[in-house]
Amino acid sequence: MKTIIKGLVITSLFASMAFGGILSFGLNMYQEMVSVDGYTQTMANDFTTVELTREGFDGAYGIGGYLSLDIIPIVDIEADFSIAGNTYAFNFLNYLNTDLNDAAFETGDIDFAWFHASTYVTVRKKVFGLGIPFIGGGKIHVGAGMNFHSSIPYASIEMMEELLGDDLYGGFEAGAMEDKIVTYMEDNLTSSSGFHIMAGLQFKLLFIDSWLYYRHTIAKDVYADQDSFGSLNLRLGIGF
Repeated sequence: MKTIIKGLVITSLFASMAFGGILSFGLNMYQEMVSVDGYTQTMANDFTTVELTREGFDGAYGIGGYLSLDIIPIVDIEADFSIAGNTYAFNFLNYLNTDLNDAAFETGDIDFAWFHASTYVTVRKKVFGLGIPFIGGGKIHVGAGMNFHSSIPYASIEMMEELLGDDLYGGFEAGAMEDKIVTYMEDNLTSSSGFHIMAGLQFKLLFIDSWLYYRHTIAKDVYADQDSFGSLNLRLGIGF
């Protein structure tokens, strides 16, 4: 065991001297600090009324990977790719007359999920650092860049119309709708892009690379009725 540890230390020292700390990559885990409100939709014709109620949710949790390159003087370039989301429930009701106090058909709470996939490209600069050459140390970074997102839609009456077609005022079997739900989500992705700023602490020990940072994203249509959101991020990786 001591031989293995000694070998890793020697390897990391040689890698640091050879590459000069130009490359790091690893895992990115984070929480987006958002609150999505629930809502209720109704639709009626001469014979019946349907209603869909969707719960809200607080926060979204994400995981992905990152790659950082120190190949340009003064600044570094990094990219990370991730997916984030949360779960919620919705209820679909069908009233066979105008008396909304008595539902003729009700699905009960159906557990559902919402998520978005994101890519962030950031230009980053060290503003303060303290370390030991070839061993490691801590650095404070700030940065800014562009981001790109694809989000699936929330449950809605429009979704139910697409899934049920002419049977909108009939029953709904969630299990039998899985393929249709996947197709609907793929066909109704929302694409968006925006800008972001970040600030945080990087700590390196030999080849171990770790980060704790805050990022604020300014982008429409990622979350309903919100133009920006923050996230707290933790990275664990390796660097050379």
